Amino acid sequence: MDAELQEIRDFLAASPDFTVLPETALDRLPKQLVVRYLRRGSRFPPEGTEAADLWVVRAGAVDLRDGQDELLDKLGEGDVFATPADGDPIAPVIGRVVEDSLFYMLPAPASEELRQQHPEFAERFDRASSRAKAKALAALQGGGQGDSVLTVSVGELITRAPETTSPDATIQSAAQHMSEQNVSALLVMANGQLVGIVTDHDLRKRCLATGRSRKEPVGNIMSSRLETVTPETPAFEALLLMSRQDIHHLPVLAGKRPVGLISTTDLIRHQGTNAVYLVRDIRRCESVAALSRVARSLPELQIQLVQSGATAFHLGQAVTAVIDALTRRLLKLAEAELGPPPVPYAWLACGSQGRREQTVHTDQDNALIHADSEQDVDDYFIGLATFVTDGLDRCGLPHCPGGVSPKNADWRRSVSGWRKAFSRVTHNPDLKGAMLAAHYFDLRVIHGDARLFDPLRAEALLSGVRRPFINHMVANALRHSPPLGFFRQLVLVRGGEQADTLDVKKQGLLLVSSLAQVYALLGRLTGMHTLERLRGAVQAGIINRDAGANLCDAYETLATLRTRHQVNQLKGGLRPDNFVPPKSLSALERGHLKDAFAVIATMQKNLRVQLAGTGSL
Repeated sequence: MDAELQEIRDFLAASPDFTVLPETALDRLPKQLVVRYLRRGSRFPPEGTEAADLWVVRAGAVDLRDGQDELLDKLGEGDVFATPADGDPIAPVIGRVVEDSLFYMLPAPASEELRQQHPEFAERFDRASSRAKAKALAALQGGGQGDSVLTVSVGELITRAPETTSPDATIQSAAQHMSEQNVSALLVMANGQLVGIVTDHDLRKRCLATGRSRKEPVGNIMSSRLETVTPETPAFEALLLMSRQDIHHLPVLAGKRPVGLISTTDLIRHQGTNAVYLVRDIRRCESVAALSRVARSLPELQIQLVQSGATAFHLGQAVTAVIDALTRRLLKLAEAELGPPPVPYAWLACGSQGRREQTVHTDQDNALIHADSEQDVDDYFIGLATFVTDGLDRCGLPHCPGGVSPKNADWRRSVSGWRKAFSRVTHNPDLKGAMLAAHYFDLRVIHGDARLFDPLRAEALLSGVRRPFINHMVANALRHSPPLGFFRQLVLVRGGEQADTLDVKKQGLLLVSSLAQVYALLGRLTGMHTLERLRGAVQAGIINRDAGANLCDAYETLATLRTRHQVNQLKGGLRPDNFVPPKSLSALERGHLKDAFAVIATMQKNLRVQLAGTGSL
């Protein structure tokens, strides 16, 4: 194979749509392709295209729109478009080339032969053909899914991978497993196959009530006649099945592989589990262990909020409210154990919690301020800080790896100590001080006497808007750039566990937050959330309306992609993170992602030019 054909083959082999093909089929493909070049503004696919032609974008971009000119999808490098076999006058899909583009086109006879020989590829072909059409119909009909059991599927209710055991495990070990994982049932697996289910009801009725030994194998009490559903089964049908069969759990199978387990409780409470109920349950907890059990519902809260269409703003508000409540309850428990505080104090949240922007993937960023006192009160507050931060760690919020914790003396100060700290970073600024100040101005009182801290922050906000300090804050905000290279290509993480991903928090969201904080300082704005700061900056005339709207959109885009990524991880039984692989996104989502990064880069450039041109702001 000559070099040019080899390059085409390598390009196709890197596409998820072609990876299902065997090597021999991939080897034949380059000679079957027709190379097409379409100029910007051209119709896509062009006149004369046959049904079942398969198009691969080699370079360039295409917009797909509906009959009302609403954008349905974007095609970029590596994306596949299958010409629909029949047009739909109700929901037409209209393509337009928006950048000069190069395509590989596989003519209909060759694509049909490929489909017949390789069913897995045919499935992807059909999906590509129907994707835009489905989006057109969804847009025409109002789209969107509600969060009622009448409209969601079983797969949308799965919040974790199923817990399993073997038929040879003892009844006692199964019971311990259920208790440790806080679940009411286990799937029983043998040689990779689902053979039964054991529930807490089985333990009571078939073990305790009959006097069976806890050393017997769990296979003796499991239910082996199983009703199962698939992720695509409507939730309402699953609820009816449970009612008809008088059962309370249903294994969820993808093919023969268990991917989840739902219960009647899951279905009935689907519309009832929210931040309000979690906060109520937290207030009733009388121990750290009880709080830890309630905190396990946080991932489910994020899943439900995302699936019900909540914005990133509302998600952050809800998750932060629950974590604030956890912290307050731990402080009450600590005071009950340690005794009343020797002087008034306030517990402060920092970072994303301070800004009310948290998701379930977070660590602790906290601080403490207490009244000035001639007596030594530090031992009490060290004990308080240790109790609370260790308790948060048990609730799934790990200690801050950077040491932003009231167990650290730098983040546990008296009023006069904090006043000196603010004065030091605002009046004698350097880059390290600007980094500290970025944390200081995100501090928010969540428990205790707010009069200890709020006036101090207001003083610093008024006195800190000085040229040298602002210049260092700008330099801090510009230390990192969005991962967008020449020609708008995404610059991905290279090597390691997170290879070929984007850290949308560090490389995107925090960049917007840093810009918003600079604007807030310039306008002496008191808002805390990034979106509040941006909107306040527009009202104060710090940035124009278009720039503010674009940055708000960029923030929402990045935050939404991150929360959806985390929900997919949670539903797959994985630990959530901020590393989004662009290949997991649709072409439209990748387009929005690039647009968001481009907005950030433009606003950073404007700030940099302003700083360089005047020597100050």
